[in-house]
This record gives sequence, structure tokens and C-alpha cells, in this order.
Amino acid sequence: MTAITRPLSMPRRERGVSETPDYWTQLAWLTAGASPLMAWRRAARLSVPDLAQASGIGAEVIVAIEARGHQATRAELESLAGALGLCPGDLED
Repeated sequence: MTAITRPLSMPRRERGVSETPDYWTQLAWLTAGASPLMAWRRAARLSVPDLAQASGIGAEVIVAIEARGHQATRAELESLAGALGLCPGDLED
């Protein structure tokens, strides 16, 4: 048996979130130490550029928030949460 050293890639969806992000995928990413934003983005099967376009937040800001190098403002959390179909509190670390 071979150990998987990195998460498996998830297929990208077309732009926009047409269904609720997968709870179990989000839980797995959080358990692995991902930030809530990264976990929900991956559960929604969105790339950083896709989320940037949907939320109006720059890709570099999203990457910084996911890496915990930038504390998101309330307005950024609201935009990102709206693009993911979530409440802003769902994205707080």
C-alpha cells in the first residue's frame, strides 16, 4: 500500500457555485490544517482565480488569507462568503 503524500486534485467546475460546498471535503481539509477559506474553496471545487472573479477579491489577497498571512477584513469575508454561498463566520479562523 502506498501513502498519498498530497491531497488528490479535485476537478474544477465552471464559474460560479451552483451547489452547496461538500461538507465532508471541507472537514477533511480543515483536519489537514487548511484555513477555513481554503477548505471551503476546495470543497466548492473552485480555483483561486475562479473565486477571485466570483468575489471581486484579488487572487493574491485570497492566497494570503489562505496562507494566514493576511487578516481578512469584514468586507472581504462577506464578499468571499457570498461567492461561496456561506456566512462570513464560516470563513473565520
